[in-house]
Amino acid sequence: MIEIPLIFALELAVLYLAGSYAMVRLARLLGFRSGGVGLGRVTFYLLVLPGVTLHEAAHYLACLLTGTRVSRFVPFWPQRSASGRLLLGYVRHESRPFPVEAVIGLAPILFNPLGVLVVTALLTPLTLAQVTDPQFDVVHEVVLTSGFLTGSPLAAAAWIYLSLSFALGSVPSREDLSSVPAALLFFGGGVFIVGFLRGGSESTITEALYDLSALAVRVYSLPTTVAVVAAVAIGLWGRTTGR
Repeated sequence: MIEIPLIFALELAVLYLAGSYAMVRLARLLGFRSGGVGLGRVTFYLLVLPGVTLHEAAHYLACLLTGTRVSRFVPFWPQRSASGRLLLGYVRHESRPFPVEAVIGLAPILFNPLGVLVVTALLTPLTLAQVTDPQFDVVHEVVLTSGFLTGSPLAAAAWIYLSLSFALGSVPSREDLSSVPAALLFFGGGVFIVGFLRGGSESTITEALYDLSALAVRVYSLPTTVAVVAAVAIGLWGRTTGR
């Protein structure tokens, strides 16, 4: 039963690594680091705008749900920090205890993948049930070989654009990653509570961990696949252009 939680952890790792790679390579291919405004910089901003906006909105919503006072909410406004790092958006809020900081910091890891699922269910012929538990043969038949991509080009383009942007926006920042230890404790506590409500035995707690992880694996499979496909496509683009 330990396999399912490990698969979920692997999905999160792949989502982070593929999204980070795609974001960095995309910025380089579009000439973002060459300075100036330019078409490449504007294109990069347009590609990441929906994902970054949802990312910061997730932080803001988490603040509201946890009763955390927000001093400033900037969903998208590219600028350089004092250390020279690029900031695409941010949420400034009051300091809170470690568990609350974890909920706020890691909220985009939940909301951005859900954004991929929502736009896929709305813009493609896939149903919500098929999106939350995707099967390769079903996706291949309904999306790739059904004529959807050529028969509905605007919907297909919007789906590809938003899915890519939301997948890139799910990548946590350095500040967000500091919440990982508390998030692990929070997840473990949730498993323990579910197990306690079911009877409190060791086997029940194990079953609760398995059920939660199995649900997470199904939900995150599509967003992770989108991030991997984006990373591969951008990597191949870089090879063809020699960058």
